[in-house]
Amino acid sequence: MTATALGLAGPVVPCPGLACLACGGPVGCQRLHRTAWAWTHAGVRPAGCPGLLVPPWAEVNYLLHFTPPYRHARHYLGFADDLPRRLRKQACSKGANLVAVALAAGCTFELVWLRLGSRDDERRRKNLKAAPRLLCPVCPARPARTAPREFRIPEPAQGVLALAGGGR
Repeated sequence: MTATALGLAGPVVPCPGLACLACGGPVGCQRLHRTAWAWTHAGVRPAGCPGLLVPPWAEVNYLLHFTPPYRHARHYLGFADDLPRRLRKQACSKGANLVAVALAAGCTFELVWLRLGSRDDERRRKNLKAAPRLLCPVCPARPARTAPREFRIPEPAQGVLALAGGGR
């Protein structure tokens, strides 16, 4: 059983580019309970840090991984300007419709990917269509698509060349 399934705090998902305002240490988000998340230091809190201070302007893009997948959907890619509040809304089925329907169908979700980013960044990633599958650290890597086979025109036989050349 995972720590999250036992009701214990889950792993910290780091947010590259986001740092504690008090000490400058790296920051991440951690699941504390089924419906509660919090910002935390990624790794051990540095000595002398009075406490975590996350910038109020921290806008992030995040990726949720569904277990088991809901029909065709394995992921939800979203945007949040207050990540712990947004994840709480998602867990209470008051967020995105896809997440609410997946939860109603018996799926669970976990936060697996986090980056600083705006709504425009979220839209660019969603327009790529395969972005969630490629960004998810939980999903197994799929082999790269092989290049199409190259078809070559076979070299004509010597006798065919003599006939095609006009028979001089």
